[in-house]
Amino acid sequence: MDVSVDGGRNWKRARLQGPVLDKCLTRFDLDWVWDGKPAIVQSRATDETGYVQPTYRQLRGVRGSRSIYHNNAIQSWLVEESGEVKNVQLG
Repeated sequence: MDVSVDGGRNWKRARLQGPVLDKCLTRFDLDWVWDGKPAIVQSRATDETGYVQPTYRQLRGVRGSRSIYHNNAIQSWLVEESGEVKNVQLG
């Protein structure tokens, strides 16, 4: 699991919390000191074959824009100055 706190420009390896099971949701964490400014936090997974979770743009390039199944693109959250967190979709 990798996490970006700058909208995908840089990625850091997150720590997985057990149990870690194939094809299951797994909790993870990353040390991050938030400076109080708006930030885009993203997470992406890599499977046992080395496949890295794609961006929405990459996923649409393969499946088109009308596909609703297996929507497994990188997840993004906007952290606002107020501390409110919203799920957002980037390109």
